[in-house]
Amino acid sequence: MRRASRSLARAASGEEAAAAVDAATVELPAEQPRKRPRRAAAAAAAQVVKAEADAAAGSDAEGEGAAAPAAKGRGRAAKLKALGPTRELEAELWQQGYASVAGVDEAGRGPLAGPVVAAACVVPAHVEISGIDDSKKLSAEQREALYEQLTTHPEVLWAAKVIEASEIDEINILQAAMKAMEGAAAGLRQKPDFLLVDGNRLPKAFDPERARPVVKGDSKSFCIAAASVIAKVTRDRLMLALHKQYPQYNFAGHKGYCVPEHVEAIRQHGPCPQHRRTFAPIKTWYPLEKKAEEGQEAAGAAAGSKGKKAGGRGRKPAKGSS
Repeated sequence: MRRASRSLARAASGEEAAAAVDAATVELPAEQPRKRPRRAAAAAAAQVVKAEADAAAGSDAEGEGAAAPAAKGRGRAAKLKALGPTRELEAELWQQGYASVAGVDEAGRGPLAGPVVAAACVVPAHVEISGIDDSKKLSAEQREALYEQLTTHPEVLWAAKVIEASEIDEINILQAAMKAMEGAAAGLRQKPDFLLVDGNRLPKAFDPERARPVVKGDSKSFCIAAASVIAKVTRDRLMLALHKQYPQYNFAGHKGYCVPEHVEAIRQHGPCPQHRRTFAPIKTWYPLEKKAEEGQEAAGAAAGSKGKKAGGRGRKPAKGSS
């Protein structure tokens, strides 16, 4: 077994946070799961489609015989939605010959502090993990339990990528989220045949012939929902580590989001290095120009201190004649 924490995340505030993340992350399986034959994947896909269709039919299927086709379609769609994310999109791709389908999602676009994190996840057709759903609809306890199942299963592939707050300020949050998703997909130990990406656009590095955006994908697609759980838990653990460094902001409670408690803490204490200086209200209260001035003042003070020490170590005065 080997650790993935170093390639997974590094807190921008220093080695202490990185160590905290190391302690929180789980281990990756050392061996790469063998790729299942396409024919076997297609057979598994057919079973998944049939199982989901049976579940969607429900116990009231007998009364649908006289319903119009359009009404049947609407009823089936409503039932599938009620069931949560399904493997229908994956099954369609498996049947087309894409044996390995990865879901990609991110967490942390909106907060005022901390990184944005993306994850990619491949759950083979024959692997069953119950309870997978959009991470926002799950409790912290449910997410943690699912995270453990996903990241410790020997046949589930996963990877996560962290983009720190400082880089978010440099390239903007949209580009940071796209970069995180690219990094997560590239971090998979086996390149997937196809990518299902949450949202309405694809990162530039993704081949549109082998990737597809899915609006509200974390509530529709099983593999995207799995990725959303991994991304969310990874980011939450990072924020818990940052809470230990900056307890005055209570990152453990709100995870950096713009809630009244957090805004008041920023007003009282000012921003820390993990705050996004291009996000309102921080950019209004503490503009980046002011941040640069603060940096210059700190550098000047440090240089002055060094100069005094150097002056004290100058040449000794010549001895006078007796």
